[in-house]
Amino acid sequence: MEAKEVVALLTWVNQADPRMQLTAANRDIWEYSLSAATYEDAKQAVLEHYRHNDTDLPNPGTIRKRAVVIKSSREAKQQALTAGPGGPEKTFKEYEKRTQSPEFRALFDEGVRQGNAERARRTEERNGRED
Repeated sequence: MEAKEVVALLTWVNQADPRMQLTAANRDIWEYSLSAATYEDAKQAVLEHYRHNDTDLPNPGTIRKRAVVIKSSREAKQQALTAGPGGPEKTFKEYEKRTQSPEFRALFDEGVRQGNAERARRTEERNGRED
């Protein structure tokens, strides 16, 4: 955050909690602590702070930690929304390579044998009942 945004944040907090003083020292400390945060994340962090601590004055370290959590949570949510189901799409070559592997072929052939055996058993049961 820039100094201008920090002043806006501290003024906003002061309007709800007059114990927050808007001084040059406070501005510098908060600006240094929140240098990697955005104004929106810091504001959300202050709101969450007051939701959980209605008597404690927010301090730069606590708000910085909350802002980092808010930012990472937002980024993780966005990444989950854009990733799509099942991860990255596979190409035909990747699919073809996997289906031609000896392990896949062995599993596939075993499934075919089991399916054939099951169909044969059902056919025998059905034929046995018709007689």
